[in-house]
Amino acid sequence: MKKLLIVLFLLPAYCMAQSASEYLTSGNTKANMKDYKEAIADFNRSIQMNPGVARAYLYRANAKSNIGEYQGAVDDFTKALNLDPRLLDAWHYRANAKSNLKDYQGSVDDFTKAIAINPQKGELFKYRAVAKANLNDNAGAIVDFNTAEKLLPGDAEVIFYRANSKGNLGQYKAAIADYDEAIKGEPNNAEAWFYRGNAKVNLRDYKGAITDYRRVITLNPQMPELYHYLASAASNADDDKGAIEFFDKAIEQSPKKAELYLGRAIAKNNMSDRTGALEDLGEAISINPKYGEAYQNRADVKVNMKDFTSAIADADTAIKINPKNAYAYMSRAKAHIEMGDTVAALNDFNTTIKIEPKAAYAYVGSGDIKTGQQDFAAAIALYNKGLTFDPRNPDALLHRARAKMKSGDVEGAFSDYKAAIESTPQNNDLYIAYGKALIAAGRYTAAIKLFDDAIVLNPKNVNFYSYRGVAKSKLDDMTGAMADHDLAIKLAPSSSEAYVNRGNSLVALKKYDEALQNINKGISLNETNDDGYLARADLKLEKKEYLGAVYDYINVLLLNQNNVKAYTGRAIAESLTGDTLAMKKDLATAFRLAPKSAEVYMSRAEARSNLKNWAPALADLNTVITMDPKNAAAYLNRGVIKSQRGDKTGGCADINKAASLGSKDAGDKLALYCK
Repeated sequence: MKKLLIVLFLLPAYCMAQSASEYLTSGNTKANMKDYKEAIADFNRSIQMNPGVARAYLYRANAKSNIGEYQGAVDDFTKALNLDPRLLDAWHYRANAKSNLKDYQGSVDDFTKAIAINPQKGELFKYRAVAKANLNDNAGAIVDFNTAEKLLPGDAEVIFYRANSKGNLGQYKAAIADYDEAIKGEPNNAEAWFYRGNAKVNLRDYKGAITDYRRVITLNPQMPELYHYLASAASNADDDKGAIEFFDKAIEQSPKKAELYLGRAIAKNNMSDRTGALEDLGEAISINPKYGEAYQNRADVKVNMKDFTSAIADADTAIKINPKNAYAYMSRAKAHIEMGDTVAALNDFNTTIKIEPKAAYAYVGSGDIKTGQQDFAAAIALYNKGLTFDPRNPDALLHRARAKMKSGDVEGAFSDYKAAIESTPQNNDLYIAYGKALIAAGRYTAAIKLFDDAIVLNPKNVNFYSYRGVAKSKLDDMTGAMADHDLAIKLAPSSSEAYVNRGNSLVALKKYDEALQNINKGISLNETNDDGYLARADLKLEKKEYLGAVYDYINVLLLNQNNVKAYTGRAIAESLTGDTLAMKKDLATAFRLAPKSAEVYMSRAEARSNLKNWAPALADLNTVITMDPKNAAAYLNRGVIKSQRGDKTGGCADINKAASLGSKDAGDKLALYCK
């Protein structure tokens, strides 16, 4: 009996030890088959039989993680670590579970403990980096990703995650380089294509972004916000037609998403489809009656429709919905400007800045008001302020360039034009603005080079050819000029500017009748084109029809009372008719509008020369050369005056300088005065 009793006492103990191990093995087998609930049941039995095995808690924790029971998993990992603090996998996987619970700091701490145990395991650095990124410690994340890259060569996921952190830090070029590498390793990683597109958007490479987004369509057409982002990129690339197409697709997927109608409305407004824009904004408001942005953008559309009172009402509604809507104040400011109330506009811009101190466009708008008031120093200071928050803002750069030009800082203006184009190379209007400024300053070769580059980017833009033709005509390349003008008109037979510009080049050929036909055609195509009347006035001035020129300069001023060229041109015509009182009045107005403009000084010098007031004319030309040392026309005119007054040495030096700067007329003057 004693022996039997011994057997009876020993046998249960023997069976218990065996069963705990067997349940542990069975649980792992079931976990490998993804039958996690049954696996947990087996691990429970194993732990109940033998609660001192650290790996039993580890395995149960892993199973719980796999069914989303992260807090339970963390508790089990902790029990495992209490039993075995050197259990690397427990630190590693508890860190993962904490990340899933959004306890990112706890995750980082656990990964740090794991790394102390095994500093050669790349995955630990990789996922600690991810946890750091989730804490917005992107700089720290990049350090860990760099280490992970060394330990896990060829791991495309490491490179992809690092790219995300670089993008979060605004290191977009570096991020794109990493996305390139990640895509090379995993060409079908839709997220890598998508985020690379986002990085390109931040660099204003909208066409590149569109290419990446299109690739995402082939890999994962259901990517959230894909068509929305694609549409926005197309709009920023000045492809509003494409933007509308993508917004259409986005709306098909999410017909009750108000912001999609808003985006499509903005694209339609950019295409001058005001009615369509209003319809979409109305739909956005019907979906979300408290959608302040929709009211604010509808105010912008109404400003474009010259319905300023209604625009202010919509802006007021947007402000009532959200008194902190900075852009609603800006929209209202635009309407106030159009109604001539610059005081109210400045107040609204100031409110915008108080709400959003980094709102670059509020500084631009305020700067524009100061520019209109001829307070260029204050305007430039405001543009500078806006650019401290957004150094690549093309509007701020463009408007500062114009203010600098009017204030006499020609080189500074050209630098800003270049920076604006570098900021947004797809913006066609920037090339036109810069090219026209170069032509006005006599930099014809530089203008041609600019338009050559622009045509490579967009060979269908009529204005690129049209203004290149103007620049070529200034250099006596009339064959090239007329070829460009003819091509421009072929591309856009209804372009008023194309006909006016061809007319200007025909004036240079002294084909006055044909020039007049082209200019009149341009005016007939757009009777509000003040450049057309200006060109016709300049033609009449060239033909010595001074009274007719004066009348056309008046036509220009009826359309644009701040057109400086109209005042200076009329002043020259008046100097030739002997109406010096009117001449002085027009020049005074021109100087009030542009007090430090080299063009105004040039015009006054010409008017004074016509009246044989040589000394004042030379003083004006000296001022121009001080402002713009590369102004060929100023050197040429000064050289002619000096030569005529007996200063042959000084005169010929100036004429030679004009020739070196590309003056087409310098050769004839050298032959006349410098034999």
